[in-house]
Amino acid sequence: MRRLLLSVATVGALIGIPALVLQRWIADTRFGAIVLVAAWFAIVAVGLAIFLKRRPGLRLPVLGAYVLILAGTVAIGYWTGFRDMVVDEQVAMAAARPSPTERDRGLSGAEPENGPAGAVARSGPVELATGAFVGADGHAGTGTATVVEQPGGARVVTFTEFDVDPGVDIDVFLTADPESVDDRVELGNLKGNVGDQQYEVPGGTDLRRYSNVILWCNPFTVRIAVAELDA
Repeated sequence: MRRLLLSVATVGALIGIPALVLQRWIADTRFGAIVLVAAWFAIVAVGLAIFLKRRPGLRLPVLGAYVLILAGTVAIGYWTGFRDMVVDEQVAMAAARPSPTERDRGLSGAEPENGPAGAVARSGPVELATGAFVGADGHAGTGTATVVEQPGGARVVTFTEFDVDPGVDIDVFLTADPESVDDRVELGNLKGNVGDQQYEVPGGTDLRRYSNVILWCNPFTVRIAVAELDA
């Protein structure tokens, strides 16, 4: 058992560390990441075959570890990377565009001059900012992110015609920098990687500063997609 555990740890490090580097920092797309990781598994298999020729006593634990890691990688990769989660929410649709002054006030998170009652008097939701999703860190993504202010003053971010690569434990952030999530406002977990959906913006959030939507994969600490909001 001790030999098997040591073999699993050694083979896991030999495969896992380079595979993580290949898919996160080398590959430009998800397909490219799959190809590179598969090629690395093949290279490791050849290397292990050569290594084990003169070490028959290690064949069972080393090959067992390799098979376990390969099977686990395929299972996790399929479960997290190929199964779409489809949603179809009724999202807020802007009826008009505000004046530049109203838009700046709405983005800043300040209340209308007449308080909430002044916002209620508005005929319908208005569009404050919008941006197109693009894939990031080796992932693909399309769709539109739109900040909509409701008649009562509440703001939401809507995703429409939305389709990004599936993943696991993905959060939706508003960030000050499209390349970083260090300075962020959290909107919650991604509801689905395909389909229309919306997220409430916390009151007082200054969207002139937090003007980027980032979909963030927590286990791999990478971005799935980014939309830079343009007022």
